[in-house]
Amino acid sequence: MKMKRIPMMVVLLTLGLLTTGCGSKVSHLETGGINATDLLNNLLDKTNRILSDVVNVETAKAALPQLEDVNEGYDRLIDEMGDLSPAARNEISEQAAKAMPGLKGNARRMNSKQGIEDILGPEMNKMVAKLAKLL
Repeated sequence: MKMKRIPMMVVLLTLGLLTTGCGSKVSHLETGGINATDLLNNLLDKTNRILSDVVNVETAKAALPQLEDVNEGYDRLIDEMGDLSPAARNEISEQAAKAMPGLKGNARRMNSKQGIEDILGPEMNKMVAKLAKLL
């Protein structure tokens, strides 16, 4: 009889531990099934990869839909920020601050290339503004 009670107590204790904190702020960087810092890093890396291929008007036109996708990723991250703990929001803010000079540099570079600035400039400017919302 005692043997049967021990496993049941273990199950109940485990369930109690698993449900503790349900409905509270996310204490980590996980929100909406994503890791916020990973998402931000992926967005920044993707931007660098996309822009590294931009050398003329044709490649700029090909890059535009990809940069629009990146900006949608920033929108998702901005929307999820309210679900993060204050500590996690602070970590994202610090990461965004470190990334801002590089992103601004990329935006300036795209805005200074004749023909390319009209295609990618507005999207890059949106991206800088969105990253600023994470600060």
